[in-house]
Amino acid sequence: MYELFCKHWGGWIPAKFRKGFVVENISMVIIAGKRAGYLSVIKEPTFIYIDNIQLSPTWQGQGIGSKILNRLLVNHSRASIRLATFEDNPAKRLYERMGFFVVESNGMTVKMEKMPNKAVYRTSKTAQ
Repeated sequence: MYELFCKHWGGWIPAKFRKGFVVENISMVIIAGKRAGYLSVIKEPTFIYIDNIQLSPTWQGQGIGSKILNRLLVNHSRASIRLATFEDNPAKRLYERMGFFVVESNGMTVKMEKMPNKAVYRTSKTAQ
């Protein structure tokens, strides 16, 4: 992400990052006992917002981001899930494969959303 921050925002701004870093929203990604990244999720009353998914470059391209995202989608299948990303972020293709679609585009960034999985909701409701 560092390259994208530099390209679009002129660089990494530590104060801005610290301001948006809310410990209660963070889950660390631990692989083989080492910190490999983190996930920041904000739970709003009507939707879930993926604030940030970061993986160390060492762990990228191995399907770990897909597993993290899939687990989040399964755990929150009844909720609308939203995120924002850079238009040219390679992860945007992953989001699209996982069912997210662009709801707003404003040049360098896009807002994406995945609607609740109604089939899962109906199945679990009828099973009760």
